[in-house]
Amino acid sequence: MTVTSFPANMHRTRPISGQTKTEYREIDKSGPWVLRCAPGLGRLLANEMAFFGAASRNESPLFLRQRGHDLLFIQNSKRNPPLSSLRIAEEVHYCLTYGRFKVSKSQIERLAATLRAQERPFRLIVTAEGSHFSRQDMKRWLGRELTGLRVKLDEDAPTALYTFCIDQAYYICLLHSSSADASFRRERSAERVGSLPPTIAAAVAFLGKPVSSDVALDPVCGTGTLLSEAYAYCPAMKLIGIDSDPVALRAARRNLSHAPDCNLLVGDATDTKLASGSITLFLANLPFGKRFGNRETNPQLYRGVIAEMRRLGMPGKWRAVLLTSDTAALEKVMSDEGDLTTIKRTKVTIRGEPAVISVICHSRQTTVVG
Repeated sequence: MTVTSFPANMHRTRPISGQTKTEYREIDKSGPWVLRCAPGLGRLLANEMAFFGAASRNESPLFLRQRGHDLLFIQNSKRNPPLSSLRIAEEVHYCLTYGRFKVSKSQIERLAATLRAQERPFRLIVTAEGSHFSRQDMKRWLGRELTGLRVKLDEDAPTALYTFCIDQAYYICLLHSSSADASFRRERSAERVGSLPPTIAAAVAFLGKPVSSDVALDPVCGTGTLLSEAYAYCPAMKLIGIDSDPVALRAARRNLSHAPDCNLLVGDATDTKLASGSITLFLANLPFGKRFGNRETNPQLYRGVIAEMRRLGMPGKWRAVLLTSDTAALEKVMSDEGDLTTIKRTKVTIRGEPAVISVICHSRQTTVVG
């Protein structure tokens, strides 16, 4: 059996108007950049950057690890790259200066000149990983140097000046955009406790490689976060969401009111009543025991969900992207089924808890389309 990757031909979207990004004077918009994302998603974010043309496909970013985040440092020769199109990134930063071991006097002077040109105060934020830099020492030193060069610092200032220290390296940055600036994110008006973070949902949707001919189903859609992210990547495809909770579905209808071809239904993920062979893409954040089910009953639940997916999947054309923290239950069901294969696993950390995003298809499919 040969499994090939999906073609990268998803519908490109542009950020919606009215996004609130911070504008700065006299900052080179061609980079370098520092991007932050959830732990485990750094390489997937690099792929998304290449897909949207925010970085060259042959350009290799520097992958860094921070407590609670992955960081990407990238040089970019394009002016004004479409970084606000990125959905997996939690934050995108202009990197004003960087280096190793010690910030030089010339770097401080250039940094201060750039900051003074903004004509605003800054709130200094310093993080440090490793033993070379002390967070408190770096913050005191940098604050003293910048104040001496007439940069206004204020702990209550709305504009943050970030300094990321990782081992012997440092990166001093200003925020360019955050996850809230991605297209359609501001359309979401209703959430419930424990909803999937939109950047994680974006990673699940991106791994599905949606195209306009897809019919996508989330059989446990909750408030519709996964479907909303899939729509942002490919507005032309048809969306279906099912959930047993009518309250969650009411919220999903508000959150997806901008998606014209979206059908949300109260129902059972293991018995959807939908037509056989009608679905090409499944996206699901599977229950794993905190609110629905438990570790003992998850294998039975997952078996029912996957059996229904097999019935609904269009022969030779369907794939599923499933997120769960109970990987043992999913692997047990996959082993029992025998004719399903996992073609990609992406480990991620969600609110401190490890999880895995699995891309699954039928083992007889020689090519996964999408």
